[in-house]
Amino acid sequence: MDDNVEFYVTPDAMEPLFPDDTSQGLDDLAMELIQKSSKLSGTMNPITRAAIADFLRPMNSYYSNLIEGSDTHPIDIDRALKNDFSENKAKRYLQKEAHAHINVHLSVSKEFNKGHIDRIPTSISYLKEIHKRFYDHLPKEFRKVESKDGKIKQVIPGELRTAEVEVGRHIAPKSEFLNLFTDRFENFYDPTTHSNNSKIKRIISIAASHHRLAWIHPFLDGNGRVIRLYSDACFMYEGLHSSGLWSISRGLARSNEKYKSHLANADLKRRNDYDGRGNLSSEMLTRFCSYFLEAAIDQIDYMYRVIDTESMLKRLKGFSELMVARGRFKPAAEYILTDVFLKGKISKSEAMRITGTSDKTLKKITDSLVKMELLSQKKESISMMYYVRYPIAFSPMLFPGLYPADKEIDMTNNI
Repeated sequence: MDDNVEFYVTPDAMEPLFPDDTSQGLDDLAMELIQKSSKLSGTMNPITRAAIADFLRPMNSYYSNLIEGSDTHPIDIDRALKNDFSENKAKRYLQKEAHAHINVHLSVSKEFNKGHIDRIPTSISYLKEIHKRFYDHLPKEFRKVESKDGKIKQVIPGELRTAEVEVGRHIAPKSEFLNLFTDRFENFYDPTTHSNNSKIKRIISIAASHHRLAWIHPFLDGNGRVIRLYSDACFMYEGLHSSGLWSISRGLARSNEKYKSHLANADLKRRNDYDGRGNLSSEMLTRFCSYFLEAAIDQIDYMYRVIDTESMLKRLKGFSELMVARGRFKPAAEYILTDVFLKGKISKSEAMRITGTSDKTLKKITDSLVKMELLSQKKESISMMYYVRYPIAFSPMLFPGLYPADKEIDMTNNI
């Protein structure tokens, strides 16, 4: 890096921290996001909702890693979750990244699902913890990064960088002054303060802070993944994640060039007296926030269509008929898949009633569904209960369009 580069050393350099949107367009988008996320949350049985959220977590990892240039095949992610790692070093590297992201996302989700409102996503201590968790799940060789001058530097999990970084055209704040920037970030975006008592403002702030955190670039490496996990945590904190039924990472990755362009444009300095009063462009921050919130709404709309009850039942029927034709399971399995989707779980006695089969035949059916990871079973009191479950392998048939078309073709061919 050029020794003559002028670094940012005072936090006023990242002003404005909130867009000056006189059109109220961002307010409208925030309200739409609230309404649609609430509608998505109420679409199904909570047990089924939780099962689909678990099923979607690898997808969230896939797209977050894809933004970083790591194209890990969903089939390989599925294998990684079963500790089946490739002997190929490059492929195994991608699997480890995906596995780490899934583990951290799961831990974050569990915390907010349990109502841990003391966990404030905007706090730097929380961000450091997310960074540490991510790297703690990775082998130590993942902690080495090469700078532009060819020097190898060590990433310290959970610690702010002590070296200078350049991201595209953006020179991040000087490392020795990072605490000033992170303190300003934390104090401004803290959702518990009186100045942030408006939910609309807090939702817009999720978008604005996403960019400003990227602009600060607090860690030597892993910033992109941490920032998207941070945004996930913010949506969870605000109760806008619809119990995990949608992913901002998918929305950003599907318009990756636009996402990175908006990020870069929001780095630009104020152009004139009509472009806010801070060092950075208010107009470009507004455009980024608009893009970000629109991407979130688009993903909520997409998932609402995918998990619509009528559509889902049709796909379950078509899927069951295909599996029967291939000799994978018996026709009566369709009734079990339909019932557990609608109810989340059913008892053995219910399964026998809806299938009209004997105990022996039912066991064959449920054993095949458990083996295919389309069902899980658990003894509760004196009854055997069957729970809804969805594996990555059948994603193209049950949740079409979730992954890119070429990946879905591969997955379909592997069934």
